Amino acid sequence: MTTISLPRAIHLDLIQIQSTPYASSNRDRNGSPKSAVYGGVLRGRESAQHQKFHSRGTMQNILGEKTFRTRATTLAATRHLTDRGWDKDEALTAVQMLILGSQIKGLGIADNGATNVLLFLPETAISELVDLIDQHRDDFAPYITQAHADLDKEAKKKAKAKTATNAPAADTDDDGEPAEDTNRTAIITTHAKKITDTKNGFLPKERILGLLRTRNAVIAAYGRMLANEPGSIVEASIQTAHALSTHAITTQIDSFTAVDDILNELGDESGAGHLGEQRYNSATFYRYSTLNITKLIGNLDGDHATARDVIEAFLHAATAHRNVGKVSGTAPHTLPHLLYAAVRTDRPVNLAGAFEEPVPATATGGYLTASLTRLDAHAGAHHRFLGTNRIAGHTHVTLADQDLTHLGDRADSFDEFVTTTLATIDKARG
Repeated sequence: MTTISLPRAIHLDLIQIQSTPYASSNRDRNGSPKSAVYGGVLRGRESAQHQKFHSRGTMQNILGEKTFRTRATTLAATRHLTDRGWDKDEALTAVQMLILGSQIKGLGIADNGATNVLLFLPETAISELVDLIDQHRDDFAPYITQAHADLDKEAKKKAKAKTATNAPAADTDDDGEPAEDTNRTAIITTHAKKITDTKNGFLPKERILGLLRTRNAVIAAYGRMLANEPGSIVEASIQTAHALSTHAITTQIDSFTAVDDILNELGDESGAGHLGEQRYNSATFYRYSTLNITKLIGNLDGDHATARDVIEAFLHAATAHRNVGKVSGTAPHTLPHLLYAAVRTDRPVNLAGAFEEPVPATATGGYLTASLTRLDAHAGAHHRFLGTNRIAGHTHVTLADQDLTHLGDRADSFDEFVTTTLATIDKARG
């Protein structure tokens, strides 16, 4: 029998089963709880983006490292410069000039002064950007003056053309995002190229690119994509699936009223001051995320200590409080009923197939017990199919009393679950 050796990479799979009561934690554009069809039936869904946004926030809090995914880097840096005594317009122009000095194709200025694309930067990178501009304040001055003169000239030309045609200017793209100010982008870019000119400029393009390429532990975990700038791209170590209910769901409509307190107290009128409808569902969710530990260490340039901190934060994010939609009227603050961690030495394995056939509700037991039983059986089927030699270790912690024989050792508490998982990873890494 031939044995095939796969490239060694250590993955941490994290699975959760969580019962969520009447809620609308993640809504679509129509205000309904998100859903998906799986196994031929409608399921409750929470998007991967929704889950990653909140887990990233938790990781940042635990690690003490802020990271911003934003178009407003220019606006934040401008505010810092004005705090240092800069004129607001001059500060904004200097910041825009520096960022466009990177000469990344497609990167421009929106009509609200922000960038036209999202940048994902550590807080420290924004501070360094501000310091760099402030250090070169006198160097920027003549370029800012000329840029403002060119912008004024273009504004007058544009106003004259608008008067002649009487045509309103578009201020947003078709998708509702701020439209790019192509005139400002072109003018600022022209002067940005002068400051980065290799002969007469004072700020090398590579210095600016270095700022945009800065990464910290959070970016090493969740990755970064900036089109047309390969040096800024970081492949994510964490992958997250859309959470799906283990069973079929129906959207429930709540017709509500809001009483007008003063009219009600005066007794002049009775009834509601407002009538409306909201949509909710209740579901037992299956959640799956995986962390490529080998990739994480590579993204951190071999910093094993920081990688271990990220892994621990990744585990703690599973039980952290989630900010959810309609939270004040639903308070769905439940804990996961089950956490299952498997440390694998070849590839990640998502056990979502356990619920391709929807779990039926029982007369007295709801969905939780049946969902746990189904997941345990499916894990056992995977062990028979693949064997267990690719699992360095696995463990689970649960609120349930039932035995889950295929989900590894049972931890008595969440803290023990984390400690055991970290010890398994340390052993697997050698």
